[in-house]
Amino acid sequence: MSTTHRRPGYHHGDLPDRLMCLALQHIADVGTQKLSLRALAREAGVSPTAPYRHFASKQCLLAALATQGFQELEARTDAAGLAAQSVEDRFLAMGLAYVRFAQDNPTLYQLMFGSGLSEFSAYEMLHTAVASAYGSVDRVLAQLIAEKDLPLEVEQLGGVVWGALHGIASLLISDLKIGDGTLRPMQSLAALRADPEVSIEYLLRSLIAEPKCDQAGV
Repeated sequence: MSTTHRRPGYHHGDLPDRLMCLALQHIADVGTQKLSLRALAREAGVSPTAPYRHFASKQCLLAALATQGFQELEARTDAAGLAAQSVEDRFLAMGLAYVRFAQDNPTLYQLMFGSGLSEFSAYEMLHTAVASAYGSVDRVLAQLIAEKDLPLEVEQLGGVVWGALHGIASLLISDLKIGDGTLRPMQSLAALRADPEVSIEYLLRSLIAEPKCDQAGV
């Protein structure tokens, strides 16, 4: 669509959303370091200063993207958990939803958990979104710990679960090529990609398995 009829100060009613959408595309192509608000303005067909009315800096735009990401992640995991009956099934469903979110939004996921945003607390909305997303998971973890008498605090179990899921998600969205499948790590990656749900469910069930009784203490 031609934009020659637009005045230099043309303002989109949905400019923030448009800029955020364009930013994700640019990040996927060139990374966060080369992301430019002026380049986004050109592509959106607005004046070079228009983006700054909504985002004071590139970092603020990245923070807004990450905030939106954590809000969507929470919505997805909560919806998956609500459909489950038991707390264990809720935990499994939320874990699967987490990985699926990463697969559906690889660029956004890498931004959310990458080094581009070094300090969440510098952005109040992002800090709130992160706390809310983790709060939903923490409540389920607390129920699991109580129900299964697990020897861990919520923060400890959360770290283990997050590390496991993040590792799987990162492998699934990586640009690693399987090649001819002769390298052993690539064989494991091929198996993971072929049926990630089986691997995720096995891993999560193993993490919350009830501790075995110490026979010496019986």
